[in-house]
Amino acid sequence: MEWKKKWETQPGLMLITIVIWSVFIGLCIKTGAVLFNFIYSLFNPLVAQNLYEGLDLSTLLEQNFWHYISVLSLILVITGLKAFIFYLMIRIFLKINLMHPFSKEISKLISQIGQVAIQIALLLIITNGYFKWLLKRGFELSELWSNTGGAFEYLLMGIIVYAISRVFNRGLEIQSENELTI
Repeated sequence: MEWKKKWETQPGLMLITIVIWSVFIGLCIKTGAVLFNFIYSLFNPLVAQNLYEGLDLSTLLEQNFWHYISVLSLILVITGLKAFIFYLMIRIFLKINLMHPFSKEISKLISQIGQVAIQIALLLIITNGYFKWLLKRGFELSELWSNTGGAFEYLLMGIIVYAISRVFNRGLEIQSENELTI
């Protein structure tokens, strides 16, 4: 019943929610595929030649087992956090009401998205530094950069979303003041 009402009153938000769900599912599939192939490659090193979409870390696995585990763990955490951002966005779009858009729960979710985006940026900075360190020591990391993304974009997004959350908090205060005066 709730879904039907949302479709009738806020069809634009529901369409955006469907798109966000699609991206979320895609990121979950990517994270799950990398995790499955990572675990499988520990028992069958040939799998490391094509972990996900052509990612070949078989040389790194042969050179150093622990660096291989570290690199794939970092990739898994980053893709998992990206999926988590979209999960939070889904929660926002399912709970928001355009008639009374400001609520503590929505404000908290927006703030959480900003925090997670900044965490991803910091993790990407650390990860890229680690990858450069490995390259300087002669480890082979073919096409690994395409799986990490840019730290600057996530840092900028996190700062912008955090600023939006502050504005949203102010809107929440104004809305509650207006409800008290009516």
